[in-house]
Amino acid sequence: MKKILLPGVHIKASVSLFVIVLLMITGKSALARSAQVGDKTQIFEPDLVLINGQIKTPSGWQEAVAISDGVIVSVGDTHTVSAMVSGESEVIDLKGSTVLPGMHDMHVHPLFAGMEQSSCGLEPGASPLSIAKALRTCVADKKPGEWIVGGNWVAAVFKPGEQTREFLDKVVPNNPVLLNDEAHHSVWVNSMALERAGITSATPDPEGGIIERNAAGEPNGLLRERAVGIVANILPPASEKEKREALILSTNIMLSHGITSFMVASVRDTNMGVLSALSEEGLIKQRVRGCLVWSHAPDDLNSISEALIRAREFYARPRFATDCIKIFLDGVPTESHTAAMLAPYADTQTMGKDERPERGLLFIPQPVLDAAVARFDGQGLHIKFHVAGDASVQSAINAVGVARKTNGLGGPVHHVGHSNFVSQADIPRVGELQMAWEFSPYIWYPTPITDHDVRRAVGEERMKRFTPIKEALDTGALVTVGSDWSVVPSVNPWLAIETMVTRQKPGGSSSTVGVQERVSLDDAIKIMTENGARLMGHRDKVGAIEVGMRADIIVTETNPYEVPVEQVHTTRVKMTFIDGEKVFDSALTSKAGAN
Repeated sequence: MKKILLPGVHIKASVSLFVIVLLMITGKSALARSAQVGDKTQIFEPDLVLINGQIKTPSGWQEAVAISDGVIVSVGDTHTVSAMVSGESEVIDLKGSTVLPGMHDMHVHPLFAGMEQSSCGLEPGASPLSIAKALRTCVADKKPGEWIVGGNWVAAVFKPGEQTREFLDKVVPNNPVLLNDEAHHSVWVNSMALERAGITSATPDPEGGIIERNAAGEPNGLLRERAVGIVANILPPASEKEKREALILSTNIMLSHGITSFMVASVRDTNMGVLSALSEEGLIKQRVRGCLVWSHAPDDLNSISEALIRAREFYARPRFATDCIKIFLDGVPTESHTAAMLAPYADTQTMGKDERPERGLLFIPQPVLDAAVARFDGQGLHIKFHVAGDASVQSAINAVGVARKTNGLGGPVHHVGHSNFVSQADIPRVGELQMAWEFSPYIWYPTPITDHDVRRAVGEERMKRFTPIKEALDTGALVTVGSDWSVVPSVNPWLAIETMVTRQKPGGSSSTVGVQERVSLDDAIKIMTENGARLMGHRDKVGAIEVGMRADIIVTETNPYEVPVEQVHTTRVKMTFIDGEKVFDSALTSKAGAN
């Protein structure tokens, strides 16, 4: 039979528009399997029917859902929806399992995440002794001279003066070493790595970067922000095959957690092609938005980034959008002091020499930023700002304000990403300027980076409003979250959902971070589903389970609304569907593992 596409609905037959509109308007719990049209009876045949479940819909809980050609055509009780089943329908008995909309992650580094699965990994918060042990294990499989790359280290575990290139030299004397920090904004390298990169006492700090030095003025092995690139850019590049394998691995991991849509936080010329190709081939299943990194400095990086932005539409695919620009405005609010703050860092040394910037680094002068944001806004391009400190958040909001005055309201919904610290005066401005928030969930509960590095750097008072998600929600602005995986060890959205509600460690803890910013469980799940769909520009297609929407849905073993909130992080996804296609099945994964 001929298939006809009408707004929001696929029906496997030629059928009267009147009948479809009538069924949509009446809001019946289920779309009838047959309808009389003149002297003919029209049959509706779903491809997939899920029954006997707990299905979360905007209007309440239901038991069953029917899907045709990837579109939800019926939601209601099991008896009524089952009447639609035909010989061609696949029927899944949920046996009480829960069905929710797919999850949306607004900040992922999938290539890095995949590559890091085979790198020299360190345990979260690893001690110096543990780091040395891990490096000895990693170097055993390498030839002399081959690179050792890994992470992630936490600065708080080291005694003053302990984290040096000499420490690494003793453990790995015959191989260059590069280890990322927990935020991926600093690296720790040994002497061989510095030598290969040509970094000496005479090497100046690059704009927006810091080469830390010892008392004698020699590089001590710690590189911050843009100084990281001096060494990172000489690493052997990954092959196309390695990139493909890494991206397939990481995106499949995301499917296993119910993530049906995500935003690639930093797309560069070296990974644009493989992302586009894998999406076109159907090997990346999710709906993806790539944010192309823009470099403002008048150098080769600027020329490359501008060329990539001009060529963006050549890479766009049905499930891969290339309409987002990434702008880095600062670093991170750790011991590095690279996040731009309105007030000085609390741990700035008043006695002796402290070469760290007192208020952090703001990478782009405001006039330059204003002009760029107005230009991209006028072109209809969405902007994702990396902003961790309150000064950089303010700078981004100011730039969007200029763009709105230049181009008018109603343009792209630009968003401030991370937003760890925000001035109270700037909280309402995001909604007023039709912007959105993106917060980092895996850093808002007690972890080594928050309880030690960040708290020590910014002080107790500012930590009371750390990641001010409730304040943002209260203004009515669009609020979303992003994991920042693989900067964080897990992309599991259920960690984020639980800790948004508790502000404790997963499973509960006496220690907390910013308890006044707690939100409700319903708000947390809405943020991860409907709100994420809005920021991705997909809310007309996905984000809720209702007739006319695309079937991007997940099935979970337990109902997160029915368990103690401290157990939400243990939620396991049984199945993930995108456009009604089953793209993850835990039962098949378990069988494969058993073999």
